[in-house]
Amino acid sequence: MKVMFLDAPYSGSVELSQDTLDYLKEKGYLKVGLYSSVQFVGKLEEVKKQLKEAGIVFHTYKADRTNVEGQLLGCDSFPDSLNLKREVDCFLYIGDGKFHPLALVYGQKEEKKEIICNDPLQKKMFLVSQEDVSSILKRYKGSLVRFLSSRNIGVIVTIKPGQEQLKPAFLLEKKYQDKKFYYFIDNNVSFDQLENYPFIEAWVNTSCPRVGLDDQEKFLKGVINLNDALRVEEFLADSNSPSIKRKV
Repeated sequence: MKVMFLDAPYSGSVELSQDTLDYLKEKGYLKVGLYSSVQFVGKLEEVKKQLKEAGIVFHTYKADRTNVEGQLLGCDSFPDSLNLKREVDCFLYIGDGKFHPLALVYGQKEEKKEIICNDPLQKKMFLVSQEDVSSILKRYKGSLVRFLSSRNIGVIVTIKPGQEQLKPAFLLEKKYQDKKFYYFIDNNVSFDQLENYPFIEAWVNTSCPRVGLDDQEKFLKGVINLNDALRVEEFLADSNSPSIKRKV
């Protein structure tokens, strides 16, 4: 079956709300990293004009797996992929919801820049920060420990194009020869079916890495992402947040 993927751009106007402009001025942010989701990225000219008029310099970047400069993918949020090439005072995200801007929280290594979000639908500003994911990262660390102490591991594999990681998942068997791995292959991750396999002691996610983070509470026995599973000891020894890099 042939599949065609089409963008669904927003047809309305996109501009910065007054409270967003006021906040940028109040905080003294003169250089911002500008990002947007695919729905709004083609409508950023008015935003750039407003920033110029306010004396604020903006930098846009093209992440590795995006189509255009300035586009942000919520599932592709590790530092090397974001291609953050210049120093900025903060990040400015144009779009609705927290899924995409939280990728910037996960994607920052050490110094955490503030992330200001301008919702063009609600015409208002909101912030996302490390605090929004602190409980997730604590639970994730517990899942890393659980994985190490477990013998029977369930490996979730999707057949979706661009997310299928079955062959890289086989590296787990080479690294952890004392564990038994069971592979669960489907198009979608069916969380309600996980409890049908009580012999599984911990899960490894090989699909979208945000499943292993944002959906922690849906895995009663814990879940970690494939890349982290291959380097558990390193991440447990590192005080920084776990990586969500997909490629291994």
